[in-house]
Amino acid sequence: MAETLTALSQRNEAFWIGLSLFLLGVITPEALSLGGIGLSRLLIFVGGGILLVRTIVGCVRILKTTAVAGAIGYREGQSNGR
Repeated sequence: MAETLTALSQRNEAFWIGLSLFLLGVITPEALSLGGIGLSRLLIFVGGGILLVRTIVGCVRILKTTAVAGAIGYREGQSNGR
């Protein structure tokens, strides 16, 4: 149970960090630069990347859980039919 809660907490933290960086990039003036790279674009890119990865991981986990549940249900249906 503790491992599950820790994993959920880390996923939530990744989401909020990504969203915060993205929004910070939106409100940061484009004139600021960090080593020749626009700070605004960098923050938007990093924050958006974190959000994108978080969304993909969530979708893969949902699809994996659905596939496993479907396989178990199929096997139970086949064994009950005999």
